[in-house]
This record gives sequence, C-alpha cells and structure tokens, in this order.
Amino acid sequence: MVASTSAEPRAKATKVRAILAAGLVLGVGAAFTLAAWTDNEWVFGQSGNGGGPGTKTYHMQQNTWTGTGGAAAWGDKDAAPGGALTFSVNADNLVPGSTVYAPMQLRAAAGSEALVARLTQAVQSTPIDSVTNSSVLYSELRYEAKQNVDKALCNATGFAAVGTSIVPAGSPLGTISEPGAANNIVLPAAGDTVTDGAAVDICFALTLPSTAADTLQGLKTVPLWKFTSTVGS
Repeated sequence: MVASTSAEPRAKATKVRAILAAGLVLGVGAAFTLAAWTDNEWVFGQSGNGGGPGTKTYHMQQNTWTGTGGAAAWGDKDAAPGGALTFSVNADNLVPGSTVYAPMQLRAAAGSEALVARLTQAVQSTPIDSVTNSSVLYSELRYEAKQNVDKALCNATGFAAVGTSIVPAGSPLGTISEPGAANNIVLPAAGDTVTDGAAVDICFALTLPSTAADTLQGLKTVPLWKFTSTVGS
C-alpha cells in the first residue's frame, strides 16, 4: 500500500486559487469595458456655395421649324431619325443643277452652361431600297451647311451672302464637320433656369449636280445628320 502525501491536495488548491484569480481579473476587465465613454464626430461634404457637391448642366435642344405654320418647335431628339429637316418646295422634284434649302436652330436649354457643338455624323437612314431610299441617289447628292444663316435667308437669294460654312459646298452627304474652331457651333449659356440660351441659326443647302445621270429620275433618299456637344473626357 502506497501512502498518500500532502503535496497533492496542496497542488489542487493552488490551481483553484489560480483559476479564481484569473476569473477575477477577467471580471474586472469586463466591467471597465462596459463602463467606457464613447464620443463620435461626423462630417459631411458640401461645396463652397453650400449643399452637397454637384454637377453643372449641359443641355442642347433643336428646332427644325416643323410647328404650325413653320413656327418654332423646340425639343430634344437624341435618337435617329430625329427632327424633320424640311427642305424647300420641290425638294422631291429635283432636276440636275437645282438646290433646295432647309433651316434649323440649336440652343442651350434653360439652366444649361454654354455649349460647343459640331456636326459629327452624316449617314443614310435605313432601311435602304432602290426607290424610296436609294443609295445611288444618296451618293450623288451634294450639300453645304452653314451657321448664322437666318431662316429668312435660308434660300437661293440669301444663302450665298451670309453665314459661315461648317460643311463646305459640294460635299457628299456623308461628310461631317472637320475638327477645329472654324466649324464649331458655339451655343451661348442660358440666362437662368427658366430662360433658354440664344439660338444659333443653321441652314442646309442640298444640290443635285448638273452632271446627274437620267437614271436617277423618280428616286428618293433620306439623309440623316447628327450634331454633338461633348463636355469632359
């Protein structure tokens, strides 16, 4: 028989005291965490004029004079085919050497900053067919586009003497404005959020060349043009 010693009970007592001590330490720590004081500070972003950071407004509108009696009809037509650019009487009865004219306007809408626009796309509409939207006639026709030509002067009498070309005379219908300040259309800023900017007059002159073949008789075509104003990158 092996006699027990007093060392074993003493070891157990020491472990119990250590565990209790540890529990007391944890308990004290937990008590301080629950009693901690928290102070937060929030901030928000605003502009120097007050209110949150915001953006400027750049908004272009068109008028193709299709209202009642040729009145102004301002609006947004940002998808093809867009507004109807109506050429002068007999535009569907062209003969070699004849030219027809169509006025329109662009402006910065109310609340908009100043804009710089350019004629950036010139294409034939779709669908294309051999008679009502002939690609042969489209490729034969020529045009010129000018800015600063008032509606009253967008005709055979006034066109030649006024305005600045944004697409040169004799250009195929697929021609766009070349990059550069000379071809830019500057649209003044709107006066305020209810007053639109001053309109810029534009005139298109469409010509069937005097060399046109007689095989073009009885055909029609539908050209499309797009004006673009881009701000930022």
